[in-house]
Parts: sequence; C-alpha cells; structure tokens
Amino acid sequence: MNKEERSIAVDEAEQVQDGNGVTILDLFNAVRKHVITAVVTLVIVMVAICAYTFTRTPQYTATSELLATYRSSAAASGASSNAVELSSGANYINSQIQTYPQLIKTESVLQPVIDDLGLDTTVKGLAASVTASNPDGTMLVDISVNDPDPKQASSIANSVAENLRKQVTSTIYSDEGDKIISPVNLTVVQQAYAPTSPSSPNVKLNLAAGFGVGVILGIVVALIKDLLDTRVRRDSDVTAVIDAPVLGSLSRNEAYAGTSPVIISRPASREAEEIRRLRTNVMFVLPDEPLSNVIVVTSTGPSEGKTTLSVNLATAFAENGSKVLLIDADVRNPSVSKALGIEGAVGLTHLITNRVSSHDAIQRYWKPNFHVLPAGKQTMNPSILLNSRAMKALVEQVSGAYDYVIIDTAPMQVANDAAVFAKEGPELLLVAGLGVTEKKLLRQTGRELSTLSIDPVGLAMNYGETEKPQKGGYYYYYGDESDDNGRKRQIQHKKSEKTKKD
Repeated sequence: MNKEERSIAVDEAEQVQDGNGVTILDLFNAVRKHVITAVVTLVIVMVAICAYTFTRTPQYTATSELLATYRSSAAASGASSNAVELSSGANYINSQIQTYPQLIKTESVLQPVIDDLGLDTTVKGLAASVTASNPDGTMLVDISVNDPDPKQASSIANSVAENLRKQVTSTIYSDEGDKIISPVNLTVVQQAYAPTSPSSPNVKLNLAAGFGVGVILGIVVALIKDLLDTRVRRDSDVTAVIDAPVLGSLSRNEAYAGTSPVIISRPASREAEEIRRLRTNVMFVLPDEPLSNVIVVTSTGPSEGKTTLSVNLATAFAENGSKVLLIDADVRNPSVSKALGIEGAVGLTHLITNRVSSHDAIQRYWKPNFHVLPAGKQTMNPSILLNSRAMKALVEQVSGAYDYVIIDTAPMQVANDAAVFAKEGPELLLVAGLGVTEKKLLRQTGRELSTLSIDPVGLAMNYGETEKPQKGGYYYYYGDESDDNGRKRQIQHKKSEKTKKD
C-alpha cells in the first residue's frame, strides 16, 4: 500500500471514530462509567428530602376572605350617588387594598388577636405565620394562617380578618373634632374553617422534586467526575490527542496474563479474535515502503500492556503463515521472554555488540516461521546501544529477511527509543491502556511525536470492557467461556475433581 492509499485508509478509519468533539454518546458513556456515583448522589438527595419531609411538623392552612366596597358620602347623607363618585371610589379602593397585606402584620391588627385568643406568641412571631394577598382584578383580600393546630389556624384567620376590618372601617376624628367615616367598607364573605389535611409538607411534591433534582445532580456529578478524571477511559480520549485510527481493542481479561499467547492457549476465544482483528487492520494500513514491515510497539507509560500486545500480535502474524521476528528492544525492563516463558539471558544486546551470532541469539517459538530475539543482558547505556549503526543495520537486515518484524520498545515517558526507530522508517503502533494511561502524559507523547514528525500507523486500545455475548450471536459459538461447550467442560472438570476426592 502506497502513501496515498494509506492516507485514504486512515481517513476512513477516522470517520468511524467519535471525533474530537463531545457528543451525546460521550456524555452517556461518562454517566455510564460513573453510574455508581450518580446513583449514590441520587440516594443521598432522596434521603435528605425524605428526612426533611418526614421530620417536619405538619402545618395546616386556614383562609378567610374579605370584600372591600366603597362607602360614598352621598349614600351616607341619604342622597343618591353619582357615577363619577363611584368611579373615583373604585380607584381609591384599588390604591388602598394594596396596603392591606402589610397592614395585617402590624401591632394594631395582630395584638388584639393575641389578646382575644390568648396566644403564647409575639406580634413578630404571629406575623410570620400570617399572609395576605389581593387577587389581581378583584376587591378581595385573602388572609391565610399556617399553624400546627388546624382549629387554631382557622381561629387566628377569622380573628385577623375581623381586626383588619375594624382597623380599615374605624371612625377617626379631625383636629376640629369632626367625625370622619372611612370610605372603605370591609365585609367578611368567607370565614376560615379548620382544614382536614396538612398543607405542608407536600410529600408527593417533595419526593417528585427530590427525585428530579437527584437525577440531574447525579448526572452533573458524574460528568464532573469524568472531566476531572486524569486517565483515558475511552477511544475518543486518545484520538483527540493522537491523530491516528484505532486499529483494535483488547479486552480486560486474565487470558492475556498467561505465559502463552491467547492464539496458542485459547485459539477459539474472543480474545484470540481480538488479536486477529488487530493483525488484519495493521496489515491493511501498512504502507508499501521500505522498512514498513517493521512495526515498533510502544506506549505512553508503563503497565499499559504493550508487551502483551506485541507477543500476541506477532503470534497472530505467525499463525497467518507469515515469517515473523519478535524483538524485545525494551532492554531497560525486558519482558518478552517472561511473557513467552522462554530463556532470555542471551539476546539483542549480545547480538548488536557482536558477542554472539544471530543463530545463537534468535530462538524459534511455536512454529518454524516464528522467531524471537530476547533483550539479553541489561546494559548501562541502552539509548546509545539502540541508536547505534549496528542496531540500524540489524533492523534493515531483518526487514528483508522476515515478512513482519515486531519490536517491543520502552514506554515513551521512559525513553524515546520508539521514536528513534520510527524516525528511520519503521511504523509506530501506539498502545493505550484504558484506565491506565495518564491524559497529561499522553499529551506530552503526542507533542513529542508531532515535533519529530512521526505519525503513528495506528492505535491499539488495551483493557477495554468485555461485552457480554448475546445468545444466538456470533461469539455465542466460541468455546472458551461464553458457550455451552465451555460450560460443559467446566462441569466435567468439577465432576472429575469430585471423582478424585471420592
């Protein structure tokens, strides 16, 4: 594949990614990742609402209603009233009635109520439980009283209404001693009655509001937690930094932790299919250029599973019939030999320093077409060794002798060995461990690769969540852990153990 074809392939691969923007799916995934946090937040809110609702003393509301009318001077003198006076009287009442909600909270109205009913409270305390309103467009005054005792609530409401009526309609005297009758007449049109049910707390409303607030707050907390998460959790976290397609994903499974690649130990498993899919995608995007068959595998930091991916990917190429060489170039922390369960005392460091021949350093593994070059003895100056002419010559030599060469290198935050290899022509495959890779370090790796003008051929995600197979689905027929054959083998194994015990 040439560069133009590779570019098209990469563009097509990127189109299926989530992209750099935050989508509704990203938000959903964020909430799903932190669903426990969201649920805990909801529970806390509901517990708080329930505690608030059921520990409060029930309050009862009683309401009385008064009607304000205009008492004309003409009517008071026995003469007939006229339309002009009635119109001005209506305007006067409209201006005065707006003051009544404040008037009922005064001492002149409430103190007589306290005295008449023998209430153990102050004017200020009583005023807190009394409210008055004037419905728009009416001459009515509604007086409401809240009290734990429904009978007392109605008594107070009626008493307040009566005392307000007296205050508004009371006769006053001028300085000359003339008797002035109030032009406003208040009439109680609706007495307050003892309510049968409490007005607060409203249990249904509080619980519904608490549930809604809890859900919203739970989602917000989950999103904030996701934003504050310092580690990559999904593919889009990586593709937003590294401009490369995701070529494959490996699930978080103990099968990868064994001393044998999954294609060898569990060839019919879904894990083996994950590796095969990665192999196919890597073959598809590799350009048709010198040294492009040399694949340098690295990660941002340690413990992201690059070695596990390297040995399994090399095994997948060998399974396909290709002649493969797996090189452990992470001489600071060699792990390929341990992952394969082979001897690793002699290897790369001995070969490029001409202490042994390739025949003595390279080992055959599993199949005649699968060769492994361990790291060998650790050296004091690995960077100098891996950047030497001998190393470059070795890479060129094995590139021509093998169909595919997989080089496992040190993490980018440990050393830039992978960049050194990739700068000379080999292709770089970057491994990211979901839940392990630090976003900050990933950005540093991205900037370093960009500075060196190195474009990774692709990304491989490790430690992904395993999807549960659906009955009747394709993976249902694979036999390790997810099908009937697997369960039968487990049952047989248990039976054999029981037989041994017997």
